[in-house]
Amino acid sequence: MWTWAPVVLKDLEDNLTRLEQLAPGKEIILGCYMYDFYDKQPLPVDLMKQQTESGYQWLREGRIEGMIFLASPICDLDLESVEWTRAWIHDHADELLPTHAP
Repeated sequence: MWTWAPVVLKDLEDNLTRLEQLAPGKEIILGCYMYDFYDKQPLPVDLMKQQTESGYQWLREGRIEGMIFLASPICDLDLESVEWTRAWIHDHADELLPTHAP
């Protein structure tokens, strides 16, 4: 589940609920952009934090199966959202998530 336009991230919870209703029982992976490709500008850290922390909560609840961060074209550009995400991943790398029955 990718959100192309950052302005729509405010609806992330509603969009996940809608996707769960449209595709019950299907595995969902949350895609997180670290750059605003829609408006061609850096993604504000608060929006990166929102989608990352929402996704992490949904992982712990078993609502999604994983998260993926689109980073390859921007990881060496010294962007705040990339650096925040690196630190977040480092801080959570050793945490174990609960297992959920299918």
